[in-house]
Amino acid sequence: MIRFGGPVFADTVRAAAPGESHGAAADDPVTLARAHRAKGFTAAYAPHVRLADKARIQAIRAAFAAEGVVIAEVGYWDNLVDTDPATRGRNRQCMLDALALAEELGAACAVDIFGSYCHGNGNSQHVAANFSQDAFDEAVEMARFFIDTVQPHTAFFTYEIFPFSIVDSPAMIATLIAAVDRRQFGVHLDLVNLINSPRAYWSSGDIMRECVRRFGDRIVAAHAKDIKMKEPAISVILEEVIPGQGALDMGAFVRELQRLPRVIPFMMEHLASEAEYDQAAAYIRQVAAADGIRL
Repeated sequence: MIRFGGPVFADTVRAAAPGESHGAAADDPVTLARAHRAKGFTAAYAPHVRLADKARIQAIRAAFAAEGVVIAEVGYWDNLVDTDPATRGRNRQCMLDALALAEELGAACAVDIFGSYCHGNGNSQHVAANFSQDAFDEAVEMARFFIDTVQPHTAFFTYEIFPFSIVDSPAMIATLIAAVDRRQFGVHLDLVNLINSPRAYWSSGDIMRECVRRFGDRIVAAHAKDIKMKEPAISVILEEVIPGQGALDMGAFVRELQRLPRVIPFMMEHLASEAEYDQAAAYIRQVAAADGIRL
């Protein structure tokens, strides 16, 4: 079952600024939860809250539960394999805190990219070592460390699928799941991030079905995006676009998520304004409705 959501905007509440995909800075959990319901959302990014602020965590849980909105993910977006030891250590401690917070909030998962073997931004600096056996082994060891340290019962630790590291194909993800061998290791499915070639671009529905076949029972959350291949162009340039403006097989994406055995938060991200999110939501809901799925 899909629970659909995305960032929210309100006149008096800075729930998400333009281009700010994850989290919310609203002070009042009740107002924030109601803002999600006003958009028809049944899933939300985790509001900003400190792990030590137990009273606010409980207030957030209660407010969102009262509105029937699930908390999808606690995102921590920093480089887990930073080549500076102090920075790497700090980032991994923050990831531990994110997983613990996800458990406290009742979120489906905590998520980060694996990162890149560089100092600084692991989203945009790319090196060959990211695809090495050592990188795979480190991804396994980190996942076990986070899960074994926090010992979550409901929240999953996940690496977001990313084309610049070892979680770049359904086969590699399946291999990683088997190697980690932990019940609370899940898959955060970003189908757009698996589109890394023209062949994949024209067969996204097949890729989605392969994911479900290989590890459907491990998928715990997903990002709702679209992708377009730039043309005319001789080299391959793939760009995220507003859902409905690209070539992703959104119908296959929604159908496969809907038939999974658990509740799946399906979250829009990376758009620039409330109007773009409204446009994206209308398109995704239209596609889902064609298959009798209400979002």
